[in-house]
Amino acid sequence: MNLEKFYFPVAESHIALADASLPEIAGYKAIVSPQNGENKVISVVKDSYKLIPNRELIEPFLDQVSNLHVRWRIDPSHSFCELNRMRLQITFPDIMIRDEESEIPLSLYLHNSYDMSEGVRCLWGGIRLACSNGLLLGTIMGTFYSRHTQGFEFKNIQNQFDRALEKIDKVQSRITHLRNTPVSETLIEDLQKTLGKKRLAEILQTDRVPDASQWQLMNDITYYISHQVEKPKRGDLQLGVSKVFEL
Repeated sequence: MNLEKFYFPVAESHIALADASLPEIAGYKAIVSPQNGENKVISVVKDSYKLIPNRELIEPFLDQVSNLHVRWRIDPSHSFCELNRMRLQITFPDIMIRDEESEIPLSLYLHNSYDMSEGVRCLWGGIRLACSNGLLLGTIMGTFYSRHTQGFEFKNIQNQFDRALEKIDKVQSRITHLRNTPVSETLIEDLQKTLGKKRLAEILQTDRVPDASQWQLMNDITYYISHQVEKPKRGDLQLGVSKVFEL
């Protein structure tokens, strides 16, 4: 996967007022992308915001992933890059979680933004091979996060990776529990809060509580998110679903 589209130039710029008679706006700056001799404005942020260009984030991240000494690949299935946000997915094809129908290779998602919509964060997840469903495992495996006012350094990918491996059995046990547990009205109510009533009804194609296991329902939801929702909007929905199903 070519990462050059992630590495477009970004810089900080003072905010100039078009009307010189107005007072200057203190405490803010613009994040811009120099393109064709002009600065394309991405966002206006507080002075406390610390710009972390994608390249300065991705390259040390990939260096540390390489030092894990396991096979990995950059996975385009849930990776994307826009002016204001990006998500990079790393998949470990030899580290598997399983259900009765499919293998689920472990994945790690790296996020960054230039508009304060989210800080730098890494989320554990997986891709269900039978249907290319993306899911997050943040409830069990945890996440690591840093605000843009604090800066960010990758110092503990190895430790986080080791902890994730230790929790794979716990993920497997949770999947077994979900496979053996029917869908309840309480679960539907929680999903409606996370996904919205209209979206959940579209996924279920019924107004009744489905006669299915919680794992089947989760796969239906993650399939919808992975195939019907635009990539920039998937992460927050996947994380919300992960919390509802306690994965």
